[in-house]
Amino acid sequence: MLRGAAAVLRRAASSGGGGQGQGQGRRDSGSARPQPLEPSLLPFLVCPLSKRPLRYDEATNELVNEELGIAYPIIDGIPNMIPEAARMTQKKPPAPVGSEQP
Repeated sequence: MLRGAAAVLRRAASSGGGGQGQGQGRRDSGSARPQPLEPSLLPFLVCPLSKRPLRYDEATNELVNEELGIAYPIIDGIPNMIPEAARMTQKKPPAPVGSEQP
């Protein structure tokens, strides 16, 4: 299964760029539409903090962890899953079950 994931990552990295040879950088970096996540990658991606599955939010082009209230950006089709790069999606994390106050 790991070989399949590596193949998907290679395919995702090589697609969409067009001319990525020597001396050819990203010409359309100012485009309004960001490159989305390759859908076949989603089953392999988990939150590095909670090790739980992530939800892809197409509107914001982010991978969202509902449980922790954080979202990881996707840049040029590549998820940036460094915890410091994530943004908070909620004001405060949900209260643990059983901690209700009378």
